[in-house]
Amino acid sequence: MFLKPYRPKSSAALKGSESKKFRQRLEAAYPHVAMDQLVPAKAAVTQVKILTHGGVQSMVYCVDKQPMFFELDGGQLVPTLYTLWAAPDILPYFTTHEGVLPKLTNGADLMLPGVVPLGVGLNMYGHYKKDQLMAVNLTNNKSAVGVGQLARSSDDLYMCGGHGVAIKMIHLFGDKLWSHEPSLVQQIPLVRTKALSGEDFPALGAEQEKKKAIPAAAPAPVSFASIAQTEELETPLAALSLENKENQESEDEPDDEITPETILRNAFLAALKNNGKKLSLPLLTSNFYRLYVVTEAPEQIDLKKTRYKKLSNFLAEMVDQGFMVVREESKGVDKIISVDLEHPEVVNFITDVKANEANGAASETPLFHSELKEMYVVTDVTAAFFTKLNFKRGEGIPAGQIKKIVREYVSKHSLLNPQTKLVRPDETLTELYGNREASLSEVCSLISSKMEHSYQMCSGKDTSGKPLIQMSLATRSGNKKVTLVSNIEAYGIILAEFIKLCKQGAAASTSVVKLPHQKHEQLQIQGNQVRFVHTLLTETYKVPPKCILGLELAKDGKKNKRK
Repeated sequence: MFLKPYRPKSSAALKGSESKKFRQRLEAAYPHVAMDQLVPAKAAVTQVKILTHGGVQSMVYCVDKQPMFFELDGGQLVPTLYTLWAAPDILPYFTTHEGVLPKLTNGADLMLPGVVPLGVGLNMYGHYKKDQLMAVNLTNNKSAVGVGQLARSSDDLYMCGGHGVAIKMIHLFGDKLWSHEPSLVQQIPLVRTKALSGEDFPALGAEQEKKKAIPAAAPAPVSFASIAQTEELETPLAALSLENKENQESEDEPDDEITPETILRNAFLAALKNNGKKLSLPLLTSNFYRLYVVTEAPEQIDLKKTRYKKLSNFLAEMVDQGFMVVREESKGVDKIISVDLEHPEVVNFITDVKANEANGAASETPLFHSELKEMYVVTDVTAAFFTKLNFKRGEGIPAGQIKKIVREYVSKHSLLNPQTKLVRPDETLTELYGNREASLSEVCSLISSKMEHSYQMCSGKDTSGKPLIQMSLATRSGNKKVTLVSNIEAYGIILAEFIKLCKQGAAASTSVVKLPHQKHEQLQIQGNQVRFVHTLLTETYKVPPKCILGLELAKDGKKNKRK
């Protein structure tokens, strides 16, 4: 329903009475979910009337600009993925395999062979009615990836013999409704499924038979002497247990406390790890602390509560430990001259992905199309390996990039045996898969097996294997020159946004021309705009200059003076 772009027709904020009616509709449709979990009390609710690509009119209800519900033809309120991630129990779930998600995002419905059964017999697909709303999640992640309607009732699904459509998909991760507000888009939250253990598969009837076989013991006769003896024994034991608990609590307290010095040092190391290559040196120490160290701290830093009392004392200790070189420009003005990013503590320091980085928050005007990519997430087990290559814990890495990363690590530390062509594990690799030599492909598979497999929507900025962008000049009627640009869409660039930037920046008419017998469209800009297009592609869209042809056709900008 939302895989193709839809057209917003109107947008209006709900008044007090309208918002109250909307809440009443939600309470009637989903009485088992707390209303504050769906629509907070002071949230701004907006009603957006849209026209889908198929010509269907619908209503989208946004809470603080984020789409939370939309209406079907009969007026039924359907929760979006953002609602399902905030309130997971609002809908029942069907589970499918992770390899099915790319098929669903291409427009396919969820078929019965892809559904993981809930039980056996008639309970295989639950007890649901036809057209009931269902959420879809994956075997390795409990978070929803789509919403749809049951194609048949649960009994009819059982009678189909494992063939046919199970759920008609309405809304999916990565569609246009998911990216309705680009500044608030989120990736799929990782909620791990509970791993099965031996306790989930006990011997049939073993525990029950033992309980039945052991008869209830007859209560022993109670005497005053036995009561007195037990009381005498219980009092010293209780005192001992209390003393042991107090000792354990006193021993555990220092370990759990995080001192202000530790918070300051971790923020300093995170600043060097994440922003060390971006620092424009020389840099004032006050600016370094304000712009980089403070932003990396999980909580507010109060230097007066630390043993350093002043920033200069803390930085002096960091200089003594070899993290940086600080020079005094004048009295009271210190500047950082250089930093050592190869310091062992910086290299081995593990940083976590921030919320906006994990969610892949985009700018207010997205410039690139998003595409679903298979990713492997850095876990706690693999964080020690990937942090040496400047990857953060929780960061998603494309599946095709893992082999390149492993090859870079092996060559950097000279771990390849020239005779056997096998990788000799160092201390970090030994902790991952043991002390044994393996081929490069085996090392990649062993490392990826320790990571979380997931899918993420990423912008199509990859330039590998793409055709070159061709710029040329042509003459139209009236001896007017136009600039023709080809192969822009191959780089994932949204053509409508590119045309808008050309009209604003070059102040020239811009249109799309369809060429015969070709799939891609050509962009036509009035006048010689070769230099402007080249600057726009390289600076705004970050396209490498080697991927663009035709710059030699640009005007030199000098006008010949008449004599």
